[in-house]
Amino acid sequence: MSAALAAALAGTTAGSASAGQYLSGDFHNHTTCSDGSTNVEVLTEKSLSYLDWFIHVGHSGSGTRDCRVSDFLYQADRSGPTHPGLWANTIGDGPGTDSAAIKGDYNSSTRGYDTVERMWRWQSLQEYNLPSIVTARELPGNEDKEAFLGLEWVVPGHEHSSNSISAGNYADVPNSDAIAQFEYCFARNSDDTSQGGGQGWTCELSDEANEKIKALFAGRPEEGVADYNSTLVDGVNIDDRGEHVKSTAGVLWMAENYPGESFSVGAHVERQGAFIEDDDEGFNVEHFRDWNTVAPEVAFGFESEPGHQAQANRGSYHAGRPTAGLFTFNGVGCYGGAEAAKPGENFDGEPITQADYDELYNSYYPAEELAMYSGDINKVTLCRPGVRTMWDAMLSEGRRFWYFASSDWHSRGSFGPLDFEADNDFWPGEFQEIFAYVEDYGDDPAVDIINSLRSGNSFSVQGQLISGKGFKFEACTSKHNCATMGETLNVRAGQKVTVKLVATDPKGANNSPYKFDNPSLLQVGIHEPVNKPSLRHVDFITGVVGKQFTPADEEYFNPLAPETTVIAKNFTYEADKSKIKATYKFRAEEDSYIRARGTNIPAGTPNVRDMDGNPLPDFLNDNIACDDPDCPPHVEGRLTKDLEAWANLNFTTNPIFIEVEGGAKDDDDDDEDDDDENKLASR
Repeated sequence: MSAALAAALAGTTAGSASAGQYLSGDFHNHTTCSDGSTNVEVLTEKSLSYLDWFIHVGHSGSGTRDCRVSDFLYQADRSGPTHPGLWANTIGDGPGTDSAAIKGDYNSSTRGYDTVERMWRWQSLQEYNLPSIVTARELPGNEDKEAFLGLEWVVPGHEHSSNSISAGNYADVPNSDAIAQFEYCFARNSDDTSQGGGQGWTCELSDEANEKIKALFAGRPEEGVADYNSTLVDGVNIDDRGEHVKSTAGVLWMAENYPGESFSVGAHVERQGAFIEDDDEGFNVEHFRDWNTVAPEVAFGFESEPGHQAQANRGSYHAGRPTAGLFTFNGVGCYGGAEAAKPGENFDGEPITQADYDELYNSYYPAEELAMYSGDINKVTLCRPGVRTMWDAMLSEGRRFWYFASSDWHSRGSFGPLDFEADNDFWPGEFQEIFAYVEDYGDDPAVDIINSLRSGNSFSVQGQLISGKGFKFEACTSKHNCATMGETLNVRAGQKVTVKLVATDPKGANNSPYKFDNPSLLQVGIHEPVNKPSLRHVDFITGVVGKQFTPADEEYFNPLAPETTVIAKNFTYEADKSKIKATYKFRAEEDSYIRARGTNIPAGTPNVRDMDGNPLPDFLNDNIACDDPDCPPHVEGRLTKDLEAWANLNFTTNPIFIEVEGGAKDDDDDDEDDDDENKLASR
């Protein structure tokens, strides 16, 4: 590991501000390489019309469709074997053949009366995706914008993760060999054993790294074979069902081979519910801890704010899946936006019963929705509104682990790609944005963007609620000793810390097509157009930082943050404010962190926010009528689908850490504004 990277992982310490800026981006989206509707060049070009940077991903595995060809109506999936958008017909020898141009072990699907050959995803990554991205990023008007290649990894033991290995993407002759080899080695939906079509690819860890994996999983057979290297046959393990060990080896392989050029951020992490032994379902908190323990420079966050925000079940979380908490909370999953109990337990740590399930969920969800869930109740994850989130549990260990959002673009659902309405997805950057701080681009902009994401100096926004321009969230003891998101402020015991948030509420219309009054706000007598939202409520959330747990600790498996995780202060604003400022002062008594969230919805708004400002399950929005004459027909008179997303917005920052050193407090501190001071201490 380089000295610079090691320093970054140790936690950037406070310093003076530099002259960078927050740039918007997206790293989870789909094209016809997997199950999207647009080709790579079209999606990259469209995304850069909204964003400053863009990483194209798409599922691992294999596919029949040539992803240089758009397929807005998914005809290539439904038509016969001669469709012109199939690899077998664009570069292959036609249906029913084994073409030399399609590499690796033979793999095919039936299309009507014949078979068509499938291309392994490693080949499309290595040979066909990057040229389209380079073409789009070099178009006139994109001189200050960047794009490169990633992968939505289909993860052994789990569902998905948004990944990139940027090596080669900005070389003089661009290449994507690194991400292609990773896909070959670690995708659970790949059974290819060709070593990359004869390139000699093998997937072992170094002896030192393999020993690290063995030590982490000693005594944990439910996670897979602890000796990862021993599972390889001809250099690869394709017998990987339920193998969380293999997924952990995957992030460590990235760290070993491409330090500083790679990341893996778990995608829509609540959607498949709890982890199930010998299966490929969801993530538990211990799995994020495992990844972050072995490769903190790679596994530095999760996407608890999923895409698919325009679906009727926001985020595509619903009881038809084994979704943790069944639904999102203001578009955010349970792990980052609410409180989760351990799978199979209630919040008192006792085995879950049907009564527990009914008591919590019958207050929110109709019986017909609960009846859709057919999984093992012992694997149910109970979720409730609150701030003691799984994310906060990891922050409370001092883990540098960050929150991200994404579009998960596939299509606009029943609408066309150029329609304004949607009942599935928004284009990357149309609704959700990650604002990551970049000082300046060097010779390899992809590395600069990955470094920015790794730093934690980023925040996520829905519906242009706030902008990246002029944004500031920092904790200071003086003008010369400040820290921002992802950084650590070193202070003396008892020293005063001032936390400031400055955000611009962009006046005028956002990207929403809806100009009538927001149905959520009408419930509390506020008349404001959906497409002109105002920031109305901000919370500062704090937690005490203690020891980092290991698998020997019971708390390693607990997703509920300590009781010391609280809303330290909240702020309310009128709609006429264009620049929002929030200030909170306290005396630092112990190591801690602080983060911020904000919304356009006041605390106590029925069906949307509780009295503390916590988001409620999004299914409750179905109780809100949309009876304006301009309400679109596809929402059927209710607050749902894309209208719900545009109506209920939020932003979420990453945390600032405060580290307390020994010594007396500063006697020169100014003690004014005592009513605004709070002491952050164990509660």
